[in-house]
Amino acid sequence: ATFSGLPTGVTGGWAANVVTISGTPTVSAGSPYNYTVTLTGGCGTVTALGTITVNPNNTIALSSAAGTDAQTKCINTPITNITYATTGATGATFSGLPSGVTGSWAANVVTISGTPTVSAGSPYNYTVTLTGGCAAGTALGTITVTPDNTITLSSAAGTNAQTKCINTPITNITYATT
Repeated sequence: ATFSGLPTGVTGGWAANVVTISGTPTVSAGSPYNYTVTLTGGCGTVTALGTITVNPNNTIALSSAAGTDAQTKCINTPITNITYATTGATGATFSGLPSGVTGSWAANVVTISGTPTVSAGSPYNYTVTLTGGCAAGTALGTITVTPDNTITLSSAAGTNAQTKCINTPITNITYATT
């Protein structure tokens, strides 16, 4: 038998009156592959036709501005939306996002958006994993959430409300901040 139209990585063979097509396709460009098996020798020309469709692996690539996949925001401040363009997938799962931030997949676009409501555990290293299609493509990123500033009187109680005579030094007033 002779074989034509098989994708790269797939071969055909004939032995003991059995035709076998096997292998692992290594390319998807040109898919679907319409192949022909032609028997040789004997009487007449006999062919068999078939199709092997090879789907490419899923892809995911940042489509929002560079750096949006590694941003730092104050708590309770909306993040800049993070978007990824995908191919081949039918959905996505998300892990590691801070509370208040969610991910979605629609029409080959992953969108991460929202307002982080916690800072404990920051930085948040998130993972987007594509589902469906061929091979689970992933994307990684980081959202760092900083807590609100704080200021607390650290000098003795009452030093922040002093009454002094002119030309008399005040007691130092100190505040601890974060």
